[in-house]
Amino acid sequence: MRRIKLLSLLMSLLLLLTACGNPVAVKLHENGSGFNATVTGKTKKKRVYWQIGDQTHSVKVTDGTFEVDIPYKAKEYRVTFADNEQLNNPTYLQGPAATPITKWSTFIARYNPLAHQKNLGVFDAKSIEGIRSDQVDDHNVISINASSGEILGISVKSLDAKNNLMFKNYLTAFTTSIGSPEEQIKKLVNQSFNQPNKLLQLTTKNIRYSIITTTNQKHKMTQLAITHAE
Repeated sequence: MRRIKLLSLLMSLLLLLTACGNPVAVKLHENGSGFNATVTGKTKKKRVYWQIGDQTHSVKVTDGTFEVDIPYKAKEYRVTFADNEQLNNPTYLQGPAATPITKWSTFIARYNPLAHQKNLGVFDAKSIEGIRSDQVDDHNVISINASSGEILGISVKSLDAKNNLMFKNYLTAFTTSIGSPEEQIKKLVNQSFNQPNKLLQLTTKNIRYSIITTTNQKHKMTQLAITHAE
């Protein structure tokens, strides 16, 4: 009887230790992109699990290290990391906050009429939450990160942007909707076309425009990012 009790106690202890897991070491790397920041970490296990709100994700660990992207939001928030799916013995990280570019309601009030004129897609009155990317066609992708009714980042990625009417129309619609001087932004874009593979930036009215045009033998890719100049 005593042996059975001892065995039961040992099994319970083993289950408890297994459930506890080991703390995961994490570090946040901010970049001011208005979209995603990077988290690097270390653990002895083969997988790491992390949770934002009620969404749980996992990533494979390679040589004891891992890397994941977490979104910028309007306010700091908590991210939970653990080496087990039950999230036992977690490590908590403060998620990054970004200064908004503009309010969602202000943006669409200006953008949607322009979008109708230029045959672009319009947005709903209700703000999106999180990062939304839309492939407009084979040559253009637009992305917006919004949080709590605020826009934190806008991105346009286009092939052959110099001769791409869709890129030019989105450029006009976005810059005008934010209240930026269109001619200054167009000048920056033209500089990027003439200086490929170089990151160029312009800050106007606390809004930062970052652009780079990369080239290879097949095509030219231009990526424009719009964020707050924190």
